[in-house]
Amino acid sequence: EKIIRLHDVEEIDVVIPIPDTARTSALQCAYKLQKTYREGFIKNRYIARTFIMPGQETRKKTVRLKLNTIRSEFKGKNVLLVDDSIVRGTTSMELVKMARDAGANKVFFVSAAPPVRFPNVYGIDIPTKTELVAHQRTEDEVAECI
Repeated sequence: EKIIRLHDVEEIDVVIPIPDTARTSALQCAYKLQKTYREGFIKNRYIARTFIMPGQETRKKTVRLKLNTIRSEFKGKNVLLVDDSIVRGTTSMELVKMARDAGANKVFFVSAAPPVRFPNVYGIDIPTKTELVAHQRTEDEVAECI
């Protein structure tokens, strides 16, 4: 509903999830927007979660090892990428680049979770809040970052 409220959904040709955790959100999003749902990324199951890896350069390189695009799902289309969350923004930035490299005309990116602005001291190992892309930024500023 927020996507409908904030964007011209007529521009969107296809909804593509970021495997594996965003599939259910992307399916519901495609249904609500009355858009085609397609799998556009193939996940390498032997690469761990990138947002918990040490070092920014390691995280950036690993994203492209973890996911590969199916070019035919992107070429000439305006795609809405759906992810479960945006933590540091590293994965999101690389995914947008990958979608463009695969031939997408336009790339829209949404997160199923609210902005992660503060570390979770009971779970994910993120030492400082300054590493979080949404810390002290509005949603529009996060969009500019990714």
